[in-house]
Order: sequence, then structure tokens, then C-alpha cells
Amino acid sequence: MSHRTTHKRATSILALVCSLVVSGNASAAADRPAEPAVGYVPYLSLGGGVIHSEDTRFLDGDDAGNAALYGSDEHFDAGAVSSGPHVHFAAGVRTPSGIRVQLEAGLARSLDYRGNTNYRNSGTRQPTAAGLDTWQVLLSGLYEFSGWELAPGRALRPFIGVGVGLTGYRMTGYVQRYPHPDDPNGYLRRGPDGEVPFTALPGGSGRNLSAMLTAGVTIPIRGRVHLDLTYCYGDAGEISTEVGDIAIVRYRQDGTKREIRVPINETSAEFRTHSLLAKLRFGL
Repeated sequence: MSHRTTHKRATSILALVCSLVVSGNASAAADRPAEPAVGYVPYLSLGGGVIHSEDTRFLDGDDAGNAALYGSDEHFDAGAVSSGPHVHFAAGVRTPSGIRVQLEAGLARSLDYRGNTNYRNSGTRQPTAAGLDTWQVLLSGLYEFSGWELAPGRALRPFIGVGVGLTGYRMTGYVQRYPHPDDPNGYLRRGPDGEVPFTALPGGSGRNLSAMLTAGVTIPIRGRVHLDLTYCYGDAGEISTEVGDIAIVRYRQDGTKREIRVPINETSAEFRTHSLLAKLRFGL
């Protein structure tokens, strides 16, 4: 997906959530119970949770004048980034009307991509693997609804929000293996000690314009300390391998290893994530 498409998607998400907030604000204002007057409250937030990607499909990316790895949309590497830890930080301010504006950062390291390619004559199982690190910086707006009063001046409040910003990524160790080809004695034969032939792709890194939708509930703990239980959907654009040489490792009939290097264009995949987070928010 191009940066232009990502910009349009982020704009559409922002417009949708803003319309929900405006309509929700008008309807909730009449039902909001009387509360002690509270001014603008700056806060810090710290927490973590789990991040997981939607199904991911690597296809040929932009043409840089080299060979295409897959050659058509019928061939690809399909998989997903496994669940992993996600650390989250934020600093913001809560307004008297229940709107929060915050600058937030997230970090997820040592994630594992697992997939399967579908090259012809290479068997039904063609496992792939790569490592992925990501970071994210977003400017977010959230709106808290009136919720349910637990005690005088303390309420359990649902909220929704939207954010826009940047996501960075670094992908390493991208390898495609062929353990069970259609012809075990053909060009994908194993090595003398059972070594599996493979293709190693260049890594990749970059930064993308990103958009985020979130919903959750705020639980009062004590004073100005709150627990935010949050679900986040993230659209982080594309992750791509770099233009460069792939290493094609095969074994001859006499068992000797053969390595061929071929320059290829980038490959790329859309990157969408789901996160479940628990965050402590401290009013200052």
C-alpha cells in the first residue's frame, strides 16, 4: 500500500472517530452525573501488553530494475507476526470535558514472523521465518464517556480514541526453506547430512505514516491514579525487504554446496496490528 493510500486511510479514520466523539459528547453531556469541578490534569502513563499482527502476505514490491522474486500475484509468502510483548509510554493532559490528548510511544522487539511460500514444485510446506522489531510514536486524542459511578466522585469510564504518527520497523534473518519438495532428488535435494536447501532474503527497515483506533475502560485506583484497559488497532503501512542480493543455497548430486547470489527488487507486505494493553495513569 502506498503512502498516499495510508494518508487517505488515516484521514478517513480520524473523520469517523471525530464524528463519533462529537455525537457522543452531545448525548452524554445530558446524562453525565454531577462531579466536583476538575481542571486540566496533566498525566504520565506506563504499561504494557501483547501485540499481534493480522495475516501478512509478502508480494513483489516496487520495481528497482532487478528481477522480481515471486513474479506474479499468484506466488507469495503468507503468514503472521506471532504475539509478543508491547511496552507503552504516554504523556498527556485530561480536560474538564473528558477529552484526553497525549503523545504516546510503543516498543515491540524480538517478534517472530512465520509464514509459508507457494513456489511451484517446491512442496506444500515451504516454511519461512524472520525477526521483527517495531517502534511507534503517535499523537492521540481520546474521549471518556460518563460511565458508571462506583462511589461519589469516582466512575468507571469507557473511552474511544484515534491517533496518527509514525511506525518504524527493522526486519532481519528472513529465510525461506524447502524441506519437502515435489521431487526430493531434484534441484531442491537435501545436503549430504540432511541440510535443507533455502533462500535467504535481504532484511529491511523503514518508517511509515500510521493510524490507530482504540477503545477501552478507565478504572479508578486511588486519587489521581487510574488503570486503563485498552484495545488498539494499528495500521502501520507496509514492511519491506530491501533491494539487494538473495542467497540461493542448493546442493549438487555429489553433495557439494552451491550458493548463487541474485539481485532482486524489494518484497513488501501490509502490516496491521492488534494490541491488548494495561496502563497505569498517574495524574500530576
